[in-house]
Amino acid sequence: MRNLQNRLREGNVKVSPPVWIRIFQSLESRMVTRNILIVEDEPAVAQSFNHILKRSLEYNYQVKIVDSAEDALESVKKAGAFDVILLDFYLPGITGGDFLRALRSRDLDTVVIVISASQDYRIVHDVFKLGADDYLTKEELSNPYVMEKAILAGLEKREYQKESSRIEITRQRIDAITTMIRTVHHELNNPMAIIDLTLNKVNSSPERIDPQLRSHLKEIQDNVNRMSDILRRLMNFRDEMYNEELRGLKLFAIPEKPSLGKDPA
Repeated sequence: MRNLQNRLREGNVKVSPPVWIRIFQSLESRMVTRNILIVEDEPAVAQSFNHILKRSLEYNYQVKIVDSAEDALESVKKAGAFDVILLDFYLPGITGGDFLRALRSRDLDTVVIVISASQDYRIVHDVFKLGADDYLTKEELSNPYVMEKAILAGLEKREYQKESSRIEITRQRIDAITTMIRTVHHELNNPMAIIDLTLNKVNSSPERIDPQLRSHLKEIQDNVNRMSDILRRLMNFRDEMYNEELRGLKLFAIPEKPSLGKDPA
């Protein structure tokens, strides 16, 4: 896809204008859309950023440009979270640092890349402390690939954090369910053992038991055995199971057989 786009831009592929349009529309429709907010008070600089993003071969960037932190806060309030914010540090009125502090008080997901002409390490330290994902100097942005590389790195970092969070939540759920199962096992195991022992004593003299009563006792014994088997298998519960027939619905399944040689505790 990249080679075709480059050849089309360079004019190495001769097609009529309508075909050009259809090809680009088809390519863009297959690209993931990302919403970008550019906060930059210099119109020429903001447009240069926009130009770089529009030439992207990775994403279909939908760009909104504002020239102040006040307008940026209003845009976030109206439009909701953006995927990425390119933030000029030195802004008239509310500074980029103040904007970042206000944003992070309610939004930890948006990737924020701070941009400044300054290379002062104190500014770099401060913006990272406030929650920036990256810091670029305007000199670095003379290379058009630097900006998108930073954006891609920020988006990948955020996806990794979300996946790590999902894994941690799943682990906590498993731990909570395992604790509940062990509690239920402990509370039921002793009474079941007493019932089983009592049945064995009663059945030790079958000649003294009425045939009808013996039939009822056998039924009770069968159910006690079944419940004891379920309790043993409960202690081998470890993982969440998926039912593909139910479109990935997450279920909690008891193992078919207890694991041999494993300590259930």
